[in-house]
Amino acid sequence: MKQHHSGSRAGFTLIEILLVVSILGILAAIFTIKTGTVMEVSRKKATWAQAASIKTAISHFEMTIGRLPTDLKELVIEGDKDWPGPFMDTEEVPKDGWGRDFHMQIKGKRLRITSSGKDGQLGTEDDLWK
Repeated sequence: MKQHHSGSRAGFTLIEILLVVSILGILAAIFTIKTGTVMEVSRKKATWAQAASIKTAISHFEMTIGRLPTDLKELVIEGDKDWPGPFMDTEEVPKDGWGRDFHMQIKGKRLRITSSGKDGQLGTEDDLWK
């Protein structure tokens, strides 16, 4: 007696499994790249917003005290009868989008709040400032 195959099979071939795994790997790589790009843009936007906030606090400090702060930490010192601070509504000076300290620089007559950016090194092309 002849056996008759109905044309259906019970499992996947090795090539089919490898194809599916390859497609999943490509999709995961695309997702990772896109997520990394979105995170980087978010860090930059947060850094610019924090730098603007610090600059505003420095302006308020200068108008009230009559000088620029010598250290950004002066912006968050609690006030008393002799000190009108704090000039920011935080307990610590905010960090940049990468969790690092901002730097205050005076360039001529211009005040600049600088973040060392992604690489953490001041003076490189990825620095952000306001």
